Amino acid sequence: MGIVKRQLPWIIIFIFALAAIIFIIFYGKSNRVFWVDDDTDAWAQASEVFFGGSTVLPEEGSAAKGSAPIVSYTLPLAPPDPPSSITPLLPEKMRGVWIATVVNIDFPKAIGEAEKQKEELTAILDTVCNSSLNTVFFQVRPSGDALYHSQIFPWSQFLTGSASLDPGYDPLAFIIEEAHNRNLALHAWVNPYRLTMGSKDEPQNSHDFLPKDSPLKERADLTFAAGDGRLYLNPGEPQAQALVLAGIREILENYEVDGIHLDDYFYPSNPNYDDSATYAKYGQPAQLALGDWRRKNTQSLIIEIQALVRQVRPDAAFGVSPSGIWQNSKNSPLGSDSNGFESYSQIYADTRQWVKEGLLDYIVPQLYWPIGKEGSDYAKLARWWADVCRDTGVRLYIGHGAYRLGSSDEAAWSTAAEIERQISLNEELGISGSVFYGYRQIKENTLGVRDLLRELYGE
Repeated sequence: MGIVKRQLPWIIIFIFALAAIIFIIFYGKSNRVFWVDDDTDAWAQASEVFFGGSTVLPEEGSAAKGSAPIVSYTLPLAPPDPPSSITPLLPEKMRGVWIATVVNIDFPKAIGEAEKQKEELTAILDTVCNSSLNTVFFQVRPSGDALYHSQIFPWSQFLTGSASLDPGYDPLAFIIEEAHNRNLALHAWVNPYRLTMGSKDEPQNSHDFLPKDSPLKERADLTFAAGDGRLYLNPGEPQAQALVLAGIREILENYEVDGIHLDDYFYPSNPNYDDSATYAKYGQPAQLALGDWRRKNTQSLIIEIQALVRQVRPDAAFGVSPSGIWQNSKNSPLGSDSNGFESYSQIYADTRQWVKEGLLDYIVPQLYWPIGKEGSDYAKLARWWADVCRDTGVRLYIGHGAYRLGSSDEAAWSTAAEIERQISLNEELGISGSVFYGYRQIKENTLGVRDLLRELYGE
């Protein structure tokens, strides 16, 4: 009995400590503070890492290498509010153009010359204004790199000829200021997963081709090689998703962008890649078929980006420009009267569902075909997309293939009249605007396309 009396204070302390632990556990569970529910995405349960200010990802289950800080990022448990409750800054009628920087398609031409590159950017914006356009989609993350001052990704090789080399100025900051001075909107165009620009004949599908300061240099577990000769982030890996989100966060926090824009690169279109280990880890325990699991991964990224934009820069818009065919009607009764490459089954992007669930502010399907083309008729696809977007709150813009003008493969592109017919059809269908891929053709006024745009859009 004496022993019990002597130990009584410790027993009381132990009981209070145990009660406190139980309270914390139940409080955290009920308020979803420390973990997510069992029925949440498998990768969301594992993903608590958001890397800010770090150029090296930590090894799984360890602290970051060196002294680079780790910033916690907890994925939301439910989709954010639909676009109808938010008013992003979008023009009443979109008249946009993509400016591609990958392999220096549109910019820069003066490699390694900062002042000349600034002149190029101002000339691009002047051409945009002269064409009566109002929005620029500027590619800032073409392949695991950055055309802005990033604490995560290395400077793009397309600026100087060498990855990681400081170009002497900040292209994104410069073009934003110059665009806003001209009353133009500027959306930051991000390619989320592509890391290298190899090809089948000249592959760059190993980590040897990554810059030394790439956050993926020592993280082969977060990537895979694809049959197109390129290296990609693995969309099924939680930390790969977190890295994409970290890059978007630093853009939103540090630059006055009017939007975040993704193109049509999700899972590689070439099916020769191996994500079987990732599927066994995350997909099979969740009892998801491989295709459904991949689509779930892609949609999870879309949900997270929308939530991030809402949180950090709610006036900015979020949109995607997917390949033009969701599913062909032969494969789904909900699909379009078409017979071509499907985003649903080939890059695992369920773009129709993203619209129906209000996960985007706008969508720009790439309809780079002429009216009447067998298997991918512009008119049929534009009507299909108009029906999908109707009453969803998601604005529909159409991506036009201005780059096709003057090509000899199809007679429709022998004049700019095809673009005019497409824009006219858009007006009939109540489509909210157009975005053009093929800045060079607009700049050079190929077949009079810039004159046409000024005539149609001139204010």
